[in-house]
Amino acid sequence: MQLPTHLIAGILIQYIISIIIPTPTWLSVLLVIIIAFCSHFFLDALSRSTYHPPERIHDNFWLMWHIFVYLTGLGIIILHFWNYWLGMLFANLPDLWDWYTLRNIASRKNNPDWAKQYYLHPIADKVRSSLFMWMPNLIYKRTGIIPELILIILWFVILFFFG
Repeated sequence: MQLPTHLIAGILIQYIISIIIPTPTWLSVLLVIIIAFCSHFFLDALSRSTYHPPERIHDNFWLMWHIFVYLTGLGIIILHFWNYWLGMLFANLPDLWDWYTLRNIASRKNNPDWAKQYYLHPIADKVRSSLFMWMPNLIYKRTGIIPELILIILWFVILFFFG
């Protein structure tokens, strides 16, 4: 899944936990951290059913979709950072670790395979093979943007009417 989806998941997790445990305590913080972190693997297991090419595609559709994704993600971060930074951070931590931290270390070592042993994303592959192998593969299909677009639109409708 893309950045906005993980951000929205982190926000929802932190919001729901804040309703269940209204005063922030060590338990509520720990629950946000664990559940938001685990949500990343669950959502990435579903990413096979979204437009999610593993490499850059040199066409306008790919470019426009990714501009939209990053601008929407930035907007969500700006809107919700002060209240939900913990959930947003931990819902995105596997991407920050695998794609930014480990890739940068591996590129400095001039050894792209070095980092693979420390990647967290194989956990999502195990979740997918256990629970979601029956879902359609839309990774390269442009219609695969629809599930994430629906979620993003629903999020902004909820914000507009209930925000």
